[in-house]
This record gives sequence, C-alpha cells and structure tokens, in this order.
Amino acid sequence: MSPGSDVPPYVYRNPANEHSLLQGDVLKVEGQFRQNFIEFYPAISHSDVEDKYVMVLTQSCDLVKTGKRKPKLSHVNVCLVRSLKAVIARLINDEIKPTVIADKKLLEKDAIDQLKDRLSKLLNNSDQKTHFFLPKKPSFVEDMVAILPLSFSFRIDHYDLMLQSRVLGLKPEFQAKVGHIISQLYGRIGTSDLFDEGWNDRRTRRHINDLLQDLNLVEVPDKSFLDYIEANLNDSMLGVEELIQECEALKVEKSFRRISILGDKLNALLAAAGYNFRLILKWLRDFFCFIFFWLVIPAQAGTHFSS
Repeated sequence: MSPGSDVPPYVYRNPANEHSLLQGDVLKVEGQFRQNFIEFYPAISHSDVEDKYVMVLTQSCDLVKTGKRKPKLSHVNVCLVRSLKAVIARLINDEIKPTVIADKKLLEKDAIDQLKDRLSKLLNNSDQKTHFFLPKKPSFVEDMVAILPLSFSFRIDHYDLMLQSRVLGLKPEFQAKVGHIISQLYGRIGTSDLFDEGWNDRRTRRHINDLLQDLNLVEVPDKSFLDYIEANLNDSMLGVEELIQECEALKVEKSFRRISILGDKLNALLAAAGYNFRLILKWLRDFFCFIFFWLVIPAQAGTHFSS
C-alpha cells in the first residue's frame, strides 16, 4: 500500500480500561480464553500462526459489574473478527463471482464500481447490516472486520477472563452503532466517519484501490470483452491484458469502418445532389434564354419594321 495510507483508528476510545465489559470491546483469543474457545467451539479454525479476536455483542447495560453488583445475564455473546483482506476475498468470490481466466479475475466496470462503493461504505461503517470495520491499531497488525452474524456465547463464569483479554474498545457512539446493527433497526446513528479524520472521497478511493491491487482483478468495459477473451485465450500467445487491448483495437477499427462507410454514402448523396443541382441550373439557363428570345427579340423586330 501507499505510505501513510493506513485508515485512522477513528472508532476506538482511548484507553479501554473500564472495570466492566462493554458492547464493542475487542478481546484477544489467547491463553485460557483460547482453550475455552477450542473446547466449546472446536469447529472454528484456531491456527497457531494467526492471532484470533472476537468482539462483544451483548449490550453494555447488561454487562455492568460494579462492587457487589453482578451482570444481569447468564451468557456473554461475542462474534468473530476477521481480516479485511479475507472479507474482501470472500465478497469477491462468493457474491460478485468474477470470470477467472489465466489466474486473472475479470470484472465488468459496473461490478468494479459496485465493489468499490461497498468497500467505501464498509470503511466508513455506514449502511452496514452484518459487518463492522475495525481499523488497524495495536494489537491488530492489519485492518479487521467484525462479522456480527458469526456469534458465540460464553457463560458469565468466564466474565473476568474475558475482561482480562480486552485489547480495544469502541467509542460510545460506535457501541450504539453496533447495537443498531444487531437489533436490525432502520435508522442512522449519528457518528463520525473518515471524513472527520481528514479523509476525503479521493483518499478513501485510493486506499480501496490499494486493497484491491493484489487480488488479480482486471477491469473490462463490458461483457463482450469477456466473450472475446474466453474465445481467443487458448488460441493466442497473448495474455489477458493484451487480449483486452486487442479487443479494444478491433472495436475502434470497427467504429472507423462504420464511419468510413457512412462517409462514402454521404459523399455519394452529396455528389448526386451536386449533379442534380447542375441540371437545375442548366434548365433555368435554358428557360430564361427561351423567355428572352420570345419576349425581347420580337419587340426589337417590331420597332425596326415600324421605323
């Protein structure tokens, strides 16, 4: 990515050191907490070479623990947190479904634009129904995304262990947004976004382009390019990018051929019009000559004889 292109960590409160868990708290799955996770949810991948995180989904009012007051619930719900790169790859492969040719993923321009628009909304945490974007900040080594539908519950007995595992926490307005997404209410929660952090649309788009540049995505103008590449790839020594250029050149050549044919037709039409115009001028000349001889010459002759 471009230097200094990291998304600002605009969603976090600093520090996250309250004595109670709060909605939106990010917990690192390690130590005993990781062992509990493996025991209770063995189907979830638990690679030793990759740090795992979860985000608390339970609303804050039910998590408050002060003095002798214990939380009012029996279980704490959390959801999985995945890398942004993994989420983008899944979005492309499962939903957008590009045409794959020679290890290149070909997408029409409209599909690319829609993908970039969805990523822009994800980075800003606007218009989200299932995901919440978590910018890179220690202990994250990259941008992450909370997958809200992938939720799991732990008994309240593990509350203290989960509190010790907290590494990040959300600002109050973003806690409210997480609650809004979970409850599936249709009303916008007023929160700050990347624009308030000095990121305009151009910078956001540039960051999205950086995110997509290593995914072998190739933009094609329309479906006719896909058809041309599929038809000619095996019979040609050219690669995908060269075939796109060749198809574009053929389209330009075809357009010029149409213009040339139109020019020939127009030239023939103008030539015919010019020929007919010459015939009209000749006819007018003959007509006026006829009038002249019938009107002027007899009058002059009468005058000569009378004298």
